[in-house]
Amino acid sequence: MNKDALTQKQEAFALAYVETGNAAEAYRRAYDVKAATLHSTIYSAASRLLSDAKIYARVGELQSQAASLSLYTVKDAFTEYEVARVLAVKEANPSAAVAAVKGKVALFGLDAPARSKTEHTSPDGSMTPQAGIDLSKAPPELLEWIVAQNDAANKQ
Repeated sequence: MNKDALTQKQEAFALAYVETGNAAEAYRRAYDVKAATLHSTIYSAASRLLSDAKIYARVGELQSQAASLSLYTVKDAFTEYEVARVLAVKEANPSAAVAAVKGKVALFGLDAPARSKTEHTSPDGSMTPQAGIDLSKAPPELLEWIVAQNDAANKQ
């Protein structure tokens, strides 16, 4: 076995994480978790797995594959909103143009309501958030996608 290859359970975790977007649920699906297992134990183990460079890279690969196989992508939706906006401007229909712009804004999550301060800690510290997201080990494809999304949003 290649020393850089994931174990079957690590691969199952990565697949389940991409499917659900929930590390704890992915851990429960991939590993033999007993009903009596403490939630904090599951969260801690799932967090450790996600911080593993090989697993993090595999999750990025799977997310890229899923995005490329998607029948309807963010890019498709963005293009349709832009076509609708251009047509609305051409037809002198400002409300339709505004609706198209609002759609593009929502597409990239820029319409999210102001966040209220929420405490995200647990008594044992296992749920304490890390400062920022470390993208230093992110796959280049993921970084390119993030930059492209940011560039597209800034061109509006």
